[in-house]
Amino acid sequence: MKSLAIDLSLAVLNLVLQSAFTTASASKMNGKCCQSSDGGRSYRYRMAMQRAAIPHTCSAYAASCIRNSSARPDRSQMCGAAKSQCLQRGVYVGPYSGRQFAGMQKM
Repeated sequence: MKSLAIDLSLAVLNLVLQSAFTTASASKMNGKCCQSSDGGRSYRYRMAMQRAAIPHTCSAYAASCIRNSSARPDRSQMCGAAKSQCLQRGVYVGPYSGRQFAGMQKM
């Protein structure tokens, strides 16, 4: 009876120790452990990467302004005026949103 209790306690102890020291399972997406469960496909991550891909120049912001405001008939004039202001001051002001983007390269 005593040997059975000792065997059971050793088995339980072994199980507890194994679970404490096992490595985290790897994600199927990238093979690394401890990454987010969506594998970098979240909306916030994709939008941040998309914004980071835009070069920080006056011309690039004006081009994205024209692309993003395709439903507005005055987009060429508005985005062109914002670009010319940016080339003078170095700060791009979105013509429709009014958001300011400082530190632009004057290209």
